Amino acid sequence: MTTEQKKILIVSDTYRPKVDGTIQFIDQFCKRTHKNVELTLLVPKFGNGEKSAFANTLFLKTSKIIVPLPTYPSMALSWENFKIIKTAIKTNDIIFIQGPAIASMLATFYGWRYKKRVVTYLHVLPWELFHQSQKKLFRFFTTFIRKVSILCYNRSSFVLVPYHELERSMKKLGVKRKMYVAKLGVDIDRFSPSKDKRMSKKKIGIDSEEIVIGYVGRISQEKNLEVLKNAFDKLGYEKKKLLIVGDGAEEQKEVLKSINNCQITGFVNNVEDYLKAMDVFVQPSHTETTSLATLEAMACGLPVIVSKVGFMKQYIVKEQNGLFFPKSDSIVLASKISRIIDEPELRKKLSENARKTVAYSFSWERSINRIKRLLLE
Repeated sequence: MTTEQKKILIVSDTYRPKVDGTIQFIDQFCKRTHKNVELTLLVPKFGNGEKSAFANTLFLKTSKIIVPLPTYPSMALSWENFKIIKTAIKTNDIIFIQGPAIASMLATFYGWRYKKRVVTYLHVLPWELFHQSQKKLFRFFTTFIRKVSILCYNRSSFVLVPYHELERSMKKLGVKRKMYVAKLGVDIDRFSPSKDKRMSKKKIGIDSEEIVIGYVGRISQEKNLEVLKNAFDKLGYEKKKLLIVGDGAEEQKEVLKSINNCQITGFVNNVEDYLKAMDVFVQPSHTETTSLATLEAMACGLPVIVSKVGFMKQYIVKEQNGLFFPKSDSIVLASKISRIIDEPELRKKLSENARKTVAYSFSWERSINRIKRLLLE
């Protein structure tokens, strides 16, 4: 069988209209790979179902009852879905798992059972996501989810991780399969600095005089947006706006809406327009792997303030291309935001270095080419 004839099945537990790092990776992978291989997506269906322009798209019916992971779509446990998964596994050569819930776990099992080449990309750690998102009553499931996840990883042919430290952590937790590091990338042409900040604000309907503090991503408990809300409340500026680009749990959205000058956009396809309107970007999350949203903000030349988790601990250099804050301390976060706003020289340095970091070290072209070589070897 030649390289051009290879059939790759991409399995994900999340898909459009949601917008997150996993979906953006899938989009980039399909866009840059479809000419060389035959691609099929196996994803949950929302609404009418949005098909990929670069891959055959198979949809799984979803359930509102089964919610294994917060804010992620849940595959219904039906014979119809089981049949779709089994048939898709049998008719493809390589099973590319994006995680992190039921569909991915079942696809891994069937891929292993039918002796297919199964490759897992760790976009998130499902047990951390579950632990941070669920009420304490359900947190005892965290250990179970971790064990099942690691079992799935060990049923893979190999595992892809976005940074070296995660590889070491997974080995300590019992992942025995070979792991390769493949960083995510950013489209630096699409995500570029605003040429006119005032016009960028007007473009999305924001007063050009307002100071915009922004966040991009899911609205859920593990994202720790309450600390951002509290920090925003403490800022003393007369004209300020908290811009939340994303959607999620209604309970969390209601908390954010309780403060003045908070705008929640829902899922949008033009994230770059909203990033360009921001003055400061904050990523306050309890758990992250890479945080593609932070990299995109940096590519737009935004000064970023982040919690010290995941890969951000490595690509953010304190006082050079971003700032850190203790993830539970809204007072410190408020002071860091004020410092960036009040110190133009610091703001300029962080902005320029943030853009350089992404442009030099995070290329979709290099990342996808490496992953494609590993899949097809």
